[in-house]
Amino acid sequence: MIAPPDPVSAGSASGSAADPSALFAEARRRRRRRRITAAAVSLAMAGSVVIGLTARGGHHDPAPRAAASSRPAVTTKPDPRRFTLPAAQVAWVDYNGALHIGDVATGAQHVVATAGSDAGGWFVAAAGHVYWPDFSKNSGPIRGYDLATGKTRRMGRGESVFASPGGRHLYIVRSATRLIELRTGRSGARRAFTVPAGWHLSCCQGDGTAAGGVIVYSAGRRSGSPAGARIAIWNPRNGRIRPLGKGYLIDDIYTPPGARHSLIAWQSASCGAANCPIRITSTATLATVTVRSPLHHGFTEGNGTFSPDGTELAAFARRAGISSSWPNHSELALINTRTGTLRLVRAARLITQEDAGWVLWLPGGQRLLAGALQYSYAVDVKTLAVRPFFFFPGNEHDIMTTPDVNFSAVVIPGRYARQAQRGSR
Repeated sequence: MIAPPDPVSAGSASGSAADPSALFAEARRRRRRRRITAAAVSLAMAGSVVIGLTARGGHHDPAPRAAASSRPAVTTKPDPRRFTLPAAQVAWVDYNGALHIGDVATGAQHVVATAGSDAGGWFVAAAGHVYWPDFSKNSGPIRGYDLATGKTRRMGRGESVFASPGGRHLYIVRSATRLIELRTGRSGARRAFTVPAGWHLSCCQGDGTAAGGVIVYSAGRRSGSPAGARIAIWNPRNGRIRPLGKGYLIDDIYTPPGARHSLIAWQSASCGAANCPIRITSTATLATVTVRSPLHHGFTEGNGTFSPDGTELAAFARRAGISSSWPNHSELALINTRTGTLRLVRAARLITQEDAGWVLWLPGGQRLLAGALQYSYAVDVKTLAVRPFFFFPGNEHDIMTTPDVNFSAVVIPGRYARQAQRGSR
């Protein structure tokens, strides 16, 4: 997911291809720019030029074996009936650095710790712990919060953090070419890996793993061209590289439990702010489903999010071309990952300033939360019923000035939800 009027956002194109190490410095600069921009937008309601997520890698067109297909959109009127939300626990960091845990069914929330900085789209929940990079410190420590004990500890220095499919292992990115692996929630032995020559890690990608290994990128054919960058799956244990294609700008990665394949939702890195489709590719066969927006202005970059079972992808379809003269608006879109059929949730219209929104699928995959700069909704994905959703309903709902749920939100897996409730008391 993207970082707050910041993430999931990403880096400059030149930094991505020409100098991998420059990605990390650029990511921090971009976060500061986005916070300043978002604050200005909330006051003046004027747009700013969108910063592309080019650091996320590349796959310009599907590989030759890919079987591409495209399906028409379906627009459905929302069901006006109210609906309930599951008793799910979510965690997020507000812009004052407070770590919250809340129950979406009751609306109750508690501050359980100080995160040290807003973690944006870099927040990770795995095996009863929540992890994030503390950008307020020069050393860039990775911190972990234990849901059972309520204690926060330093995990070591790193630029970003992500978990393996299933959350068994935690990975700390030390640099563009160095990675640390450790067991999630446990202290002890760590394994250090170096990325093969000619490849580098992403500075900004929360979903850094797929079935078979870690996502890595090569330099583009031309200096500064993310469209020419290759994407591959790297197995740290045996050093093998499995190329997937070129020009990927990754939205999200879904790996079924125990599976040897993943689904990757992506857009072309060469497309920018144009009317580009979202593509969903299987890493097993490289077969690809191509989905175009019925609003004819493409999708926001890097915000697509798979449902818990991988059958749907939630994304934001732009209502108009990106402009620096007015706020950018988008509508929530639900995409069938097998057929490519798209449903627009007309009532879930959001200001996706800097091309940034967030989606949080709730357990069971029948409800989700979606938000952006100034508002958030709960959505029933079956009926398309929509209602406002806030933990702090009396506030103005600008994520820069309220402690409410935002881009950093993650769902705490069900078996650890009770730990979260105990730790928040």
